[in-house]
Amino acid sequence: MTTLTTTEHSGIKLLSVMVIAGVAFSGMTFFMLGDGFTSSLLSDKNYEMLCNTGLCFDPSSASFPTGLFIQQNQGFDSQMIGTNTDSFSAFRAVKTSVSDIQFTENSAILFSSKDSFVREGLQTSNEGSNKVLRIMGTGPTTNRALIGFDEIQLGTALGDKTLDSAKLKIFVVDNDGQWQEGQSVTVRSLTEPWQEGIGSNAPFGNFIGTQKGVTWNCSSEDNCENWNGGSFKATVADTVVISNDMSGKWIEFDVTEDILAYLDGTPNYGWIIMKSDEDSSGRINIAARETQDNIPQLELTFT
Repeated sequence: MTTLTTTEHSGIKLLSVMVIAGVAFSGMTFFMLGDGFTSSLLSDKNYEMLCNTGLCFDPSSASFPTGLFIQQNQGFDSQMIGTNTDSFSAFRAVKTSVSDIQFTENSAILFSSKDSFVREGLQTSNEGSNKVLRIMGTGPTTNRALIGFDEIQLGTALGDKTLDSAKLKIFVVDNDGQWQEGQSVTVRSLTEPWQEGIGSNAPFGNFIGTQKGVTWNCSSEDNCENWNGGSFKATVADTVVISNDMSGKWIEFDVTEDILAYLDGTPNYGWIIMKSDEDSSGRINIAARETQDNIPQLELTFT
């Protein structure tokens, strides 16, 4: 019969304690992150408060345990779970190619070659592969959308023609219905280049560390100078009033002066779209180029 030494006996006791502790910790963690804990913790009032600050989730519709908050309007449905699981495990980005220019006799339509949005509440989060571009206020959770167009295509479309007008068109996917009467969004020309990146649906997609691109703090992977939410002209190019029923519709901005400046040699880095009053409530989601439908457009009309 084998006799255990004092050392071996102590080792077995330690291993047993570790196993028991591990099982207990796993059970506690599952309970704390599961619906049993989160549902009781978050009353309707608390849930509404979190959403109003731009951070929320819906424990009633969650089909898996979650202890993470995500920004407004990102429901935990099965499709999103699959998307996040895939992006987290596959470590790859899916990008659409730049669509061809659509020419008519007196106009040309370009489609965005890059777009993203930046989040003051998550200042190192990149959303370059997100299917929506969120524009939102409410103070420290401000979101701003960025849209850019291929410079070669822009030069080709303009050629030696005489420009009559230029319109930036975006499609409003949905609206949270919290816009006060007369609130608006503005478009300004960006003054620094920026990198789209491949992040999406923070905090999930940004855990993998491959999203290197524009964030609230930085315009690109290696440039964080003079950005801070975007480097743009003080002059507003155009303003559009947003009402609570504005959803599933196109809105457009007059950016003629910006394109004329481009023809005169000013670099064109695209535009940033933001709320006129970023301390007020109200959020809209814009269709990003990743949707491949209702992509942001730049319509040029010639004389």
